[in-house]
Amino acid sequence: MGSPPIPPIPPAIRVVLHPGREKSVEDGHPWLYSGAVARAEGPQDAPLARVFDAAGRPLGVGLYSPRSQIRVRLLTWDAAGAADPEALDRRFFAARLAEAAALRQAILPAETTGYRLVNAEGDGLPAWTVDRYGDVLVSQVTAAGLEALRDEAYAALTQAFPGMAILQSNDLPARRAEGLSREDEVLAGEIPAEVSFRESGLAFTADLEAGQKTGFYCDQRENRRLVERFAAGRTVLDLFAHSGAMGLYALRGGATRVVHVESSAKLIERGRRQYRANGVAEDRAQWVRANVFEELRQGSEVYDLVICDPPPLVRKRADLNAAARAYKDLNRLALKRLAPGGLFLTFSCSGAVDAKLFRQILFAAAVEAGVRLSLLAPLGAAPDHPVAVTHPQGEYLKGWLAVAPGPAGG
Repeated sequence: MGSPPIPPIPPAIRVVLHPGREKSVEDGHPWLYSGAVARAEGPQDAPLARVFDAAGRPLGVGLYSPRSQIRVRLLTWDAAGAADPEALDRRFFAARLAEAAALRQAILPAETTGYRLVNAEGDGLPAWTVDRYGDVLVSQVTAAGLEALRDEAYAALTQAFPGMAILQSNDLPARRAEGLSREDEVLAGEIPAEVSFRESGLAFTADLEAGQKTGFYCDQRENRRLVERFAAGRTVLDLFAHSGAMGLYALRGGATRVVHVESSAKLIERGRRQYRANGVAEDRAQWVRANVFEELRQGSEVYDLVICDPPPLVRKRADLNAAARAYKDLNRLALKRLAPGGLFLTFSCSGAVDAKLFRQILFAAAVEAGVRLSLLAPLGAAPDHPVAVTHPQGEYLKGWLAVAPGPAGG
């Protein structure tokens, strides 16, 4: 029996740009904002848009979002007019998924079954992320156009990864903005509350019921491996520890002691279970349930390696100034807990805080802390989170490995 016929894609809307607004599309940027659109002709519920410049020249085809500031997310670019919306079916998704899977096979460390399989624009699939945890796939769809085409996307996904359970995680601000359902959906198989997987040979769990992101922070994998590389003989302070993954890597790397600071009792318990699953004695680490800012202000012990990986402190550009002050205060307090000669790994995952601003924040924090700080290497997301060179907005995680040789002026 042959494969079932592929249903036709619904008609596309025709989006015409204001004069002079075509350059970003021609340069390959995947987003078209509403302010660039002069008019949209056709069915407003169309999942796809054909994009034209003001003179009627075709530019490409993308996902259409009538309620979003990002009105079109480009899937294909085509100045010759040959781009066909009807070709953006499961065969299109299958080809992009095959590219994504081949990349992960090439770059993932050994004994790793938890990773990002699809990273939206970075894999040529805007508004779609898929994380794999063992035999479970956790998908997030954040645009109305892709939601309308999801049967085709998931047909390709299940063909590429047969037999895997699939959860669509929907409780996302982006879906609210697009007017989409925010109730999680089980699309295939059975979804446990927690699922086990391995990362570089260590055992972890992803919280699929109430976890942050898709249940785990796969993007920090290479930074955890960096901690392992530098941890030997050092005491470690892990701020915003989540479930203690950084600490497990540090102890495997030979850290003498790890102190985790985390405000969530549930995450601390999960972290302790992960220690047991990896055969690591719990007396090698200390868990402090506290607000990180308060704990840093009250304590005085210094450490040879300090990790500062907070959740987003800003989600909107309107709040950027207040968030910059919060990041500065956090890093100032963390630097005061760093021993002379100590290593500092600090991060921001706030998309509104770009790399230039984050470096300025570190400069101000070091000055106020009275610390002479040297930057050793920029840090970012693991390579299974590719960023399209034309889409700098995809580079949300930024950080630094730094060293504090001594006090300022010393």
